[in-house]
Amino acid sequence: MFSQKEPSHQDRVHALFVQHSSRIRGYILSILPNIGRADDVLQETFLTASLKANDFVAGTNFVAWACTIARYKVLEECKRLKKSKTLLSPEAIEAVCAADDPLLDEGDEAEMSALKKCLCELSPHTRRAIDLRYKRAHSASEIATILGWSIDSVYVVLSRARGTLQKCINAKLEING
Repeated sequence: MFSQKEPSHQDRVHALFVQHSSRIRGYILSILPNIGRADDVLQETFLTASLKANDFVAGTNFVAWACTIARYKVLEECKRLKKSKTLLSPEAIEAVCAADDPLLDEGDEAEMSALKKCLCELSPHTRRAIDLRYKRAHSASEIATILGWSIDSVYVVLSRARGTLQKCINAKLEING
């Protein structure tokens, strides 16, 4: 009787975005730890993905494509709110992205495996600070309150941890590569 119209490429991109929105939002929150701003960036990411739907190649990694858009939207937000101390610097965003990058091929687990091993090698208090910042999206001042540290101590511990993680990951990849 009535034949159903094949969904357009843009409709499929919208459906993929809805399907993976929690992963994309989690990625945004990992580098922009403010729920309100992260939700705004998620909406901007959706709008941009809609406008660029024809750039997405069906069968490729949609989450990686959407997270690339999200990364640029986060950087735009950081530039717009440059004076806010709760935002990571663009350099810190790139460091976090390098440590936990959804753009890795799904079949290439080496980087994620190295990251997990390196996280286990951190001291418990450093792991706790990393967890509060990047998994739980707490600001440095919130982490300081939770752990009973000064804000400066939080910044120092997180900065050293990022450097340590990057060196550890690189070393593990060299050994295994």
